[in-house]
Amino acid sequence: MNEEAKQVIDERDFVTEAAALISTSMEKPGFIAALENYHLFDISNALFTLTPEERGRFFAIIPIETAAGLFEHFEHEEAIACIKEIPTATAVAIIDHMETDDAVDLLQYLEETESDIDLVNQLSPKKRNELKKYWSYAEQEIGSVMSNSFIELGVSMKVTEAMKKVTGVAGDTEYISILYVVDRQKLVGYLLLKQLIVARASQTVGDIMETRVISADPHASKETVARDMLDYGNSSLPIVDEEGKIVGIVTYDDLMDVIDDIKTEDYARLAAVGPEEIRAEEKSVKLSVRSRLPWLLVLLGLSMFSSIVLSFFDGALTGSDGARRLAASLAIYLPLLLDMSGNSGTQSLAVMIRFLTVNDNVLSKAQIKKRLRREIRLGVVQGLGIAAIVFTVSLVSDIVVSGWPPEPLALAMGIVTAVAIAVALLTATVLGAFIPLFMSWLKKDPAVASGPFITTIADIVTLVIYYTLSLAILLPMYAAG
Repeated sequence: MNEEAKQVIDERDFVTEAAALISTSMEKPGFIAALENYHLFDISNALFTLTPEERGRFFAIIPIETAAGLFEHFEHEEAIACIKEIPTATAVAIIDHMETDDAVDLLQYLEETESDIDLVNQLSPKKRNELKKYWSYAEQEIGSVMSNSFIELGVSMKVTEAMKKVTGVAGDTEYISILYVVDRQKLVGYLLLKQLIVARASQTVGDIMETRVISADPHASKETVARDMLDYGNSSLPIVDEEGKIVGIVTYDDLMDVIDDIKTEDYARLAAVGPEEIRAEEKSVKLSVRSRLPWLLVLLGLSMFSSIVLSFFDGALTGSDGARRLAASLAIYLPLLLDMSGNSGTQSLAVMIRFLTVNDNVLSKAQIKKRLRREIRLGVVQGLGIAAIVFTVSLVSDIVVSGWPPEPLALAMGIVTAVAIAVALLTATVLGAFIPLFMSWLKKDPAVASGPFITTIADIVTLVIYYTLSLAILLPMYAAG
């Protein structure tokens, strides 16, 4: 393609063109044929630049198959809006023609948000039976997102016979790149469409198929299957029941959705909010409060304990003039210590959760010891490095203000602050690594050990270390001075 032609294509606004076609030519002859020049994705975006009345007329004109394809490109909110704008019979027909896994997602969202709209009982018996099969799986199981749109070939089929079957059903099948081979209804192999095309007519499917099949049980977790697909580089994975029968497939598109969900949940837990809070661009204040409040209450309890710890030390720092001067001096460096320990703990937490996720939360004792030793070494090195910087800055500041030689109290304050920050960083780093491991050992999601949770615990530990050292070393010096 020459550069001029490429530029013309790049500059075309297909969404605007499709919207103009729909709004101006919907009633004209040849409209359906003209519409086929645009991708369903562009048409789906174009529809929401039009009025509800125009969308309603559009769905009354186009073939049901086209409408079903459009619904598979809509966001859930857009699909619900269209359902409200078209006759119920049309909505039922559209869902009847949708891929079952897409229909499951839409109907589930419909049930959660629009309980007064009931389409399931009006669907065809065939579609209802397909839906029941999907709904028999738990939400976290791969069976709940598998597709039943794939091609099966018999192991004894001749290549010509297999090609005839493929060409006959390809138009109604979502995924045809990989063809699955069965013998007495049991999955025995697979072959690429390309392999079938280039095979000799005299060969059978069994002659050219691959027999080493990576498959998954329908009750396997989505996350496990997603990782299997990534590890083996497969664009699809067959889902096989306990009898060895293929009951569906999971494609790369399904995998991307699953990975997105997994990452969203992990980010949500790290932020101490519900997964739905991150997914939703707009949601009611009530739902947001319900999502955030439980973790906020937990963090409130920890913060109150932190305040109790601080008040305990505060009592020891108000008894004399020297103690009050020490309290004022300690307050200068307290934000620095709290921020640095929290940052260090959160870094360690993120790295450990990632490590656990990659290993499916299953680690040997040797791996655990190795990771903990690594984090301890990191904590020591980081703590000593930051401590040296803090001590140097503290010393230079005192010299600039008071001159040389530095004041003994200022020197002692720098040493105590440096030691406190070194110990605090080491402790926070180890906590950030240990708590996810502990959660995994309890068979809980390690991501529950959220960033705010680790930060608050690190704050408490830092307060205890800083004030204990200060009371032991600095208070006698301030009292004497």
